[in-house]
Amino acid sequence: MRDGSWILRESAVDGALEIGFDEEDVFDCVVNYLEETHFYKTMPAEKNPALMQDVYHITYQDQRVYVKLQVNVQAVVISFKAL
Repeated sequence: MRDGSWILRESAVDGALEIGFDEEDVFDCVVNYLEETHFYKTMPAEKNPALMQDVYHITYQDQRVYVKLQVNVQAVVISFKAL
């Protein structure tokens, strides 16, 4: 993600905006604050069960958030919303 190789899905943008965050906040949260200790579970992608996605629960800027990531060639932020 640091080199610009990431995708922010519209659903993640919408969820972030609902809780007062923008694209820069999503990037900052995932790249600078997300740690292994925030890991919640791995699950198959809803639209393509052959792909796996990791779910994290993290407190970022005093807001508890749900982050779902899928990594292929690029990182894909699937969800970013309040818990």
